[in-house]
Amino acid sequence: MYKKLDNDAWEEYLNKFNSVKDTITVKDFCAENNLNKSQFYYHKKRVEKAIESKEPVFQAISLNSKVDNTKENKSTLKEVKINVGNANILIPVSEATLITAIIKELILKC
Repeated sequence: MYKKLDNDAWEEYLNKFNSVKDTITVKDFCAENNLNKSQFYYHKKRVEKAIESKEPVFQAISLNSKVDNTKENKSTLKEVKINVGNANILIPVSEATLITAIIKELILKC
């Protein structure tokens, strides 16, 4: 009997398959994970369509700040500050990969 999965579980399986798709067939992957091949293709198409139809989201950034950042000593700037709603994220400037990943995730979630 095949598993009944929610959308999040299907997305996890699809991501797992995408990471190994060069080494395994869909048929074998479905057999190993007790998945229905027809359902696999259905959810694969559904997720791909959702990704394609996602419109880019514009996030406004307020430049009117009461703090004059130009007067700060540049050697003291060690963090990137991201404020989204009530969330305040501080990331070390040296973590460029992490900053990029967070921005991409924010774009996908908005």
